[in-house]
Amino acid sequence: MSLCTRYNRCSSANIGFLLYRHTLLPLLKYRPLPIGRAPVVIGAMGGSGTRVLVPILQLAGFWMGSWICRRTQDAMATRHLLQCAFPRLLNGAGNDDVSLLTLFSRLVQAHRQGMPHPDADWGWKNPRNMWIIPFLVRCYPEMKFIHLIRDGRDMALTENHNLLHKHGAYLLGEPDCERNWVRSQFRLWAMGNRLAWEAGRKYLGENYLLLDYDQLCSSPAQELRRIYGHVGIEPDDRLIIAARKLLVTSTSTGRWRESKNPMLHRPDADLREVLTFFGYE
Repeated sequence: MSLCTRYNRCSSANIGFLLYRHTLLPLLKYRPLPIGRAPVVIGAMGGSGTRVLVPILQLAGFWMGSWICRRTQDAMATRHLLQCAFPRLLNGAGNDDVSLLTLFSRLVQAHRQGMPHPDADWGWKNPRNMWIIPFLVRCYPEMKFIHLIRDGRDMALTENHNLLHKHGAYLLGEPDCERNWVRSQFRLWAMGNRLAWEAGRKYLGENYLLLDYDQLCSSPAQELRRIYGHVGIEPDDRLIIAARKLLVTSTSTGRWRESKNPMLHRPDADLREVLTFFGYE
């Protein structure tokens, strides 16, 4: 277990939610969804840079959770749903599963504990949200979704193998997918982002926003205004200046060019098609 993983598991957010989950969560009554305003939900391939979107929204007054993992900015309550039922949520079988809907209702109540007002702006971040858009739309038809994307060739080299380790064999249909992890990460990137784009356009329409991480870093004022406009905020200059200070271009941007892995320079036709579809040469 890495130092980061140990730190993550031992953080106050993890400990606090763990205690809550084993004591109070089972006692919460079922409440029909939606509750108050529809949320803003953030999803991406893990390692895409979504963590910066949480403080960007918090600057505008959004409630992003009672328990947030300090390292990843993931909301612990909604992460629990993905840990429990990701495969069922992925294939759509859980959309009308009463037990899952009840669990999700309780987790949303936990996530919203401490909100200043029931009708306050709110949301949560977890990369795997992009894989379960149909379920989330089933619960919150009017939700706003922010889908962050990065160049798949850089993402193939990411050190974030959480999705590949937990669900790679299931998603790719390859029991030994971690043997060639660069290829598998690249395929997960292509599969997940195309799936999210198709579901977002189909179920959400204008409530779906595709955002490029590199453009956010290179043209911050323009992209920040897109983000805030998408969630119904008219930002003033002070908000944009404050949000720009949160953005730091990743040192991993463009690192695929230095890699000697041939598939990053000559990807398969299906991978090349998805790269082109999302605007990467």
